Amino acid sequence: MTSTVLDVTVLLLCVSASVVVLGGVDVDPGPSGGTAADAADRLTTETATVRYAVDGGDGGHRSVHATLVELLVAAVDVETEADTTAARFRSLAFETVADALGARTRVDVRRPIRSVDRTAATAAGNDEVDGERVTSVADEAATVASVGSLPPRDADVSVAVVRHPTSVARAETEPLRIVVRVW
Repeated sequence: MTSTVLDVTVLLLCVSASVVVLGGVDVDPGPSGGTAADAADRLTTETATVRYAVDGGDGGHRSVHATLVELLVAAVDVETEADTTAARFRSLAFETVADALGARTRVDVRRPIRSVDRTAATAAGNDEVDGERVTSVADEAATVASVGSLPPRDADVSVAVVRHPTSVARAETEPLRIVVRVW
C-alpha cells in the first residue's frame, strides 16, 4: 500500500508540474496590441508627455502633455520646414505614439482634400495637392503623416478610424481622419 500511495503522489506532482510548465507557454501571441479598436481607444484616451529642446542659447526645454491623438494632430499641424524646434517636436511626438502603440500598429493621419484642389491636381496630371500625396481618389483624402510600418501583405489586419479636429484653421471644416491598423 505504501508503494501505491507513493506512486499516486509522484503522479500528482508530475501532473501539477506539467500544468505549470504548459500554462506558461504562449501558443499564439496574436496581435501585440489587440485589435485596432483597442489601439484606437488607447490613441484617444492614453496620455503622454513629449519633452523637447528649444532653439536658442539658453538651452531651454518645453513639454507637451496630451492624449496620443492630440500629440499626433499637433505634430501634423506644425510647420517644420524652417523651424528645427518644430521638427524636433514632430519627430518626438511620432516616436512617442509609435512606442505607446507597439510595433504591429500602423497609424495614418489623413486630411480631407477640397474638390477644387483635387480638380486642379488631376488637371495638372500629378498626385499631390498642396505638397501632400493623394493616395486614393475614391475617399478624397491625403495622408499627411504615418506612424509605424506597413503590415505584411499576408497578415490579418483589423482597422479602426478615429476622427479628430485639427488645431490649425484651414478652409476645410472636416476633422482629420486617423486610420489605425493592427496585425
